[in-house]
Amino acid sequence: MPNAFLVRRVGSTEKSRYDAGRAASPARPAIAAGVVGAVVLAWVAAFAPMASAQGGQEGASGEDAQAAIVMDASSSMLEPDEGGTRMDVAKRAATELVDSLPDTANVGMLAYGTQVNDAPENHERGCEDIRTLAPVGRVDKEGLKGEIDGLQAQGYTPIGNALRAAGGELSGEGERSIILVSDGIDTCAPPPPCEVAKELAGEGIGLAVHVVGFKADEATREELECIAGETSGSYRQADDAAALTESLKFLTQRAMESYETAGTQFEFADDPEDAKYLGEGLYQTEVTTHAGSASDAKEQFFRVAVPEGMHARVAVTPLPVINENSARGGQGVGARLDGVNESDSDCTGRDRSTYGSTQAGGFTSAESASLYIDGDKVDGCAMDEWSVQAQFSSLDLGGNTRPESIPVEVSVQFEPALSDEEVAALPAGSSGNEQELPDLPFAEPRPVSGGNSFGNAAPITEGTYSDSMVPGETRYYSFPVEWGQRPQVTFKALPSVRDTNENMGIGIFGPMRNDVADETLPFYDEEKTENVVVDRSIDYNNRYENEYGKDRALAGTHYVAISMNVKSQEPGGVEQPFEFAVAAHGEPGEGPDWRPVEEPGPEPSDAPPSSSGTGQPDSAAGGSSENDDDAATAAAEDDEGTNIWLIVGGGITAILAALAVLAAVLLSRGKRRNAADQQWGQPGQYGPK
Repeated sequence: MPNAFLVRRVGSTEKSRYDAGRAASPARPAIAAGVVGAVVLAWVAAFAPMASAQGGQEGASGEDAQAAIVMDASSSMLEPDEGGTRMDVAKRAATELVDSLPDTANVGMLAYGTQVNDAPENHERGCEDIRTLAPVGRVDKEGLKGEIDGLQAQGYTPIGNALRAAGGELSGEGERSIILVSDGIDTCAPPPPCEVAKELAGEGIGLAVHVVGFKADEATREELECIAGETSGSYRQADDAAALTESLKFLTQRAMESYETAGTQFEFADDPEDAKYLGEGLYQTEVTTHAGSASDAKEQFFRVAVPEGMHARVAVTPLPVINENSARGGQGVGARLDGVNESDSDCTGRDRSTYGSTQAGGFTSAESASLYIDGDKVDGCAMDEWSVQAQFSSLDLGGNTRPESIPVEVSVQFEPALSDEEVAALPAGSSGNEQELPDLPFAEPRPVSGGNSFGNAAPITEGTYSDSMVPGETRYYSFPVEWGQRPQVTFKALPSVRDTNENMGIGIFGPMRNDVADETLPFYDEEKTENVVVDRSIDYNNRYENEYGKDRALAGTHYVAISMNVKSQEPGGVEQPFEFAVAAHGEPGEGPDWRPVEEPGPEPSDAPPSSSGTGQPDSAAGGSSENDDDAATAAAEDDEGTNIWLIVGGGITAILAALAVLAAVLLSRGKRRNAADQQWGQPGQYGPK
């Protein structure tokens, strides 16, 4: 079962540290695809002391992602092959891999079978013949290439012992991966390699074994697939030199790239009576899935208490299952939400809910299913007695075993309701299908490295950008959209570097991570473009027009997600460059200042959490958002001075606390502004239309 989620979890403390590092980071040049996770984690480590000083919290590690590569140098690698032996092919592939590694990569390499030949009398010593060519850490490329060049294949195949040795090279925290290359089965068991893989998987979330079978026969492939499956790793078959080289690159890059889940940990309950209350903010968990329609899946619950005068917006984002072996690239993942009010069955109705699903096809981003509870339409209902009922499904798209569980992110938001007079004063909503917009013009692109999740999307403004990815990846970018503006992305696919038919998906997502516009672009040997435009401007009153309008009725941070398909018949470890242009058409209009909270929510509780302390401004019609917490907004600001007014009461303690907050805000804003100025310079060429 060669499925890989490639998930790294970020809890409340680590999320704050990560955000601090991200806000203060310098410009990000284009870097090799697949190292975003390592770079992000390096930021976490660099800025953890500052975040700790501000927040006084401990417990997040900040370790970089790590990978240990295990090379087969057993006697079977002496078989003739292209330009020499299989060992010669493997050495060339490993050398090319080392040359391609970024300086930030934490990678080590081991080899077995290099020092003791496979004579029968050497069996015991040969099964311990495992040598560390380079410890896991920043790579001395020239030194490691020298070690690779000196390898001589002659010994046994102690895969189980080698996996244990590789596990010992990895630290106990952070995302950890082992990439095993072998052309034959274990000749030293015990320990059986599948049992060793199971042991490694049991050491905790974040350790996966990815395997390349080099000219592996049926029996070898069965054993190697078992090793990958026990750790939710990936298996790739390489039958020639090019395939081996690309597979090594692909899996090593993949080992350093993962979706960064963020938020406070919680668990769904099987019964509403046992469900915990979630407050405002972000949460994360894992859920079991149903084989088939989400509407037939087991119901799972948490509770929300909707404060008086508020609307509730709840979104769940199940993560796609990546599968490098499937021609479709993965498995479909679906989610369905409903709101159930325990005080009165009449309070429950689909007119208050929207439904969505995530379809993982290898080139489809994560997306949310959402629930909207309109506080104006539930008179007489006990607003602190809402249960959110969620159902999850997993549809097999590639002949693979379904995962036992999938990671899920949850966003709970309380949006201030407006009075009838305030609503009437805002622009009328739109039912969609507005005039088509022509493709955006492409200027000289600015390099950007997209994030690997919504939570760490790379901030951009209007303009033209360039990036690259390997098949199976998704890149995320964030940009500000104000009331009355209409988001647009024009995507340019460059000719396939794999010289094959490709597919890339382009999506625009709203502040609740709902898909508001998307297209798929097939391409091969020529440059092609695709225009993606939201079907209406973002206006508050869109929520009253039709079901789709509810997702197009929130201004604030929007996201671009760009994904690339996977095909089993063509190895994927080659970066595909692309370009895209972004614009938000229209003059900023009128609407509330409220924006969703992007911080981890309070700990789950048995009683409704306090609605105070959310940091949200009072709702008010008239005026565009001035939310300075978004790094993308900071990128678009000019150099005008910062004006902050404080009204403080309650004695010296409150004054000191307020001053501390003020100092943190000024420091954070200054660093964000400096980073934005270094990276982006001036705003993009697309002014308001």
